[in-house]
Amino acid sequence: MSIRTVARRAALTIPPLRRLYEFAQQQAADNTRLIEAVRQGEDSRDRVNGLEAKLAAAQSACESLELQMYVLNSDHQRASTRNEALAAALREATERERHIGDTRADQCTQMARLLDLQYAKFASRMTLLSSEIAALRPNTVGSETSTRLYLDLLEDALTGMLFKNESIAPCAKGYDASVRALDRDRPSRAYTMMESARLRNLRVLSEQVLSEQTPGDFIETGVRRGGACILMRGVLAAYGVTDRKIWVADPFAAPLPNESCPADAGNLHRTSDQLRVSLESVKENFAHYRLLDAQVEFLEGWFKDTLPVAPIERLAIVRLDGERYSSTMQTLDALYRKVSPGGFVIVDDYILTGCRQAVDDYRLQHDIREPLQDVDGAAVFWRKAN
Repeated sequence: MSIRTVARRAALTIPPLRRLYEFAQQQAADNTRLIEAVRQGEDSRDRVNGLEAKLAAAQSACESLELQMYVLNSDHQRASTRNEALAAALREATERERHIGDTRADQCTQMARLLDLQYAKFASRMTLLSSEIAALRPNTVGSETSTRLYLDLLEDALTGMLFKNESIAPCAKGYDASVRALDRDRPSRAYTMMESARLRNLRVLSEQVLSEQTPGDFIETGVRRGGACILMRGVLAAYGVTDRKIWVADPFAAPLPNESCPADAGNLHRTSDQLRVSLESVKENFAHYRLLDAQVEFLEGWFKDTLPVAPIERLAIVRLDGERYSSTMQTLDALYRKVSPGGFVIVDDYILTGCRQAVDDYRLQHDIREPLQDVDGAAVFWRKAN
C-alpha cells in the first residue's frame, strides 16, 4: 500500500480538531449534567431521608395520640357512667326531698286547718262564755230571769237546737261544736244559718246598746229566713222597747245580678238556692214567733236601690250578711254614716274574700281605726267611736 493511501485512510478515522473540540465540550456538558444529577440525587436522598424521619416521628406521635385517645375514651366512658349514676342519685334525692317537702307542706296545711278549727271553736266558746258571765252580773236593762230565759229559748229555737235539729248553715261544721252538719233527708226547723256564737254575739251587742241607750234602729242586710232579725225583734220585745225598729233588707228570692268581681271568685254563696227565700216566707217566720208587727220594716230589692232611699235616721246595730264585695260595699256606703257613736257594725261573712276586701277597703278609705273584734273565727264586729 502506498503512503498516500494510508494517509487518506488515517484522515478518515481521526476526527478533525473541531470535532474533537465539540466532542470534548459535549463530554464536559454530559459530565456536568451527570454531576448535577448526582448532586440532585443526593439532595433528594437527603430529603427523602428527612421525610422518612419525619414520617416515622409522625407515626410515633399518631400512635401516642391514639393511645391517649383510647385512654380519654375510657375515662369518658367511666365519667359518663359515674355521671349517670350521680344524675340518678340526684333525681332520687330531689324526688325524695320533694316528697318530703310535699308531705311537710300537707302536714303544715293540715296543722293550719286544725289550728284554725280549734281557734274558731275556742272563739265561739269564748263568745258564749263571756255572755254567760255577763248574765251573772246585775242587768241594767232588766234583771228578770224570765227575760234571759226567753232569749235563751229564742236562740235555741232559731238555731234548731231546741228540737235537736240539724243546722242549715253550710259552713257550720267546724265553727261551732254544738252545731251538726246538715241532714238533707229531713226538713230543717232552723230559722237562721248563724251558729250559736254569732247569734249570741248579736244578742249581747243588742242588749248593750239598749243598756247604754245608744240611739238608733237595728238592721240586717241579707236575711235569708230572717232568724237574726227575729232575734233582734225578740230582744226589743223582751225589754219592752217600743221606740226602735228592726229593718229587714234583702232581695227576697230575686235572681242574683250578673256582677263579676275578682274578689268574689269561687264564692259558692252567689249561686246557692238556699239563700233565696221569699218575703212572704220571712213574714211567716216572724209571725210564727208572734213578732211580726209595726216595729218590723221590710226593704225588698237590691241594696243599691233600697238602702240609699230607706227612711232610716239612725242605727245602733248594722249587721252585714251580703257575702259579696259589691253588696258589702253598697251597704257600708249607704248606712255607715247613720250609725250612732257607740253603735256596732257586725260583718257575718268577713271570712269570705270579697266581703273582707270590701270591709278593709271601706275602712281604709274612711280612716276607720276602731279595731275589729273576732266573734268565732269567721265573723267580726267593731264599735263606732264617733
